[in-house]
Amino acid sequence: MNRRTLLSAATAASAVLLGVSPARATAGGRVRENLRMRSQLLGTDVLYSLYLPPGHISARGLPVLYLLHGASGDNTEWLRAGRAADILDRAIVRRRLPPMAVVMPDARPDTSKPSVNQPLGYYVNDATGSFPYADMFVKEFVPNIESAHQVGGAAPRAIGGLSMGGFGALSFAFRNPGMFAAAFAFSVGHRTDEQLVALDMAGYNWRYSRMIGANLVGADRLNERYRHWNLVDTVNRAPAADLSRAPYFLDCGAYDDLFEGNVDLHLALTRKGVPHRFLSREGAHEWSYWTSGLPAALDFLAGHLGAA
Repeated sequence: MNRRTLLSAATAASAVLLGVSPARATAGGRVRENLRMRSQLLGTDVLYSLYLPPGHISARGLPVLYLLHGASGDNTEWLRAGRAADILDRAIVRRRLPPMAVVMPDARPDTSKPSVNQPLGYYVNDATGSFPYADMFVKEFVPNIESAHQVGGAAPRAIGGLSMGGFGALSFAFRNPGMFAAAFAFSVGHRTDEQLVALDMAGYNWRYSRMIGANLVGADRLNERYRHWNLVDTVNRAPAADLSRAPYFLDCGAYDDLFEGNVDLHLALTRKGVPHRFLSREGAHEWSYWTSGLPAALDFLAGHLGAA
């Protein structure tokens, strides 16, 4: 059986790393799961996983992709369910993608519980003010990770994600012009106003109570916080020149419950004149769709991160 080489203790040693758990192993690049960064803003550790490409024992000088998990996941989801390391290995070995580091952060407010057992964070600053994840990601996580692993900097930086992570990836890119060279998102966790209002209370509270506020009914959900974080509202507010500093790749299955919201976002970007690619294939909100689409998303990144 092929085995993925684990990072050596010397390579992983850094002030930002407080602890690790054993990584999964197959041939190709190097992976370490459940690394930790201490966040002063959150008052807790932020878990993350790190992928290094074949032939690299450190991330020094590499482009970096921040890859965000979905609602039911954690920092290992893309590796375990999405087989991302194997897909990245193939793309890099075949020279379809430049060698790059991939950082997969955990967005769970409580990392001791599965995502399905707690309200989602959606990569935003929460409504109570107790979990400012968006501020943490931009002000602490990216700078600390890039300092510890010596990635990014002069090298390009990209971001991507699926579902809730697709929402987070686009939100970070829209709100921080120039921070990312490119962004991609599968099945973006964006709903139309009508879809949000129609959610039953349990579904609403699980998905949006941290973002918007708990136990809201009907049009009360379309409040100031919703408008602040809503992706279409963000596009409508932002200058087109700022939004256009990064190209975007959106891919959502034709049978996905989020398809209508993804079309809504695509049309908002189109009206604004923002360069982007919108793709829809046969498929639903499921891993078979996202894993089959990841090579095309990586091809898109390759065009903006430099040739292999």
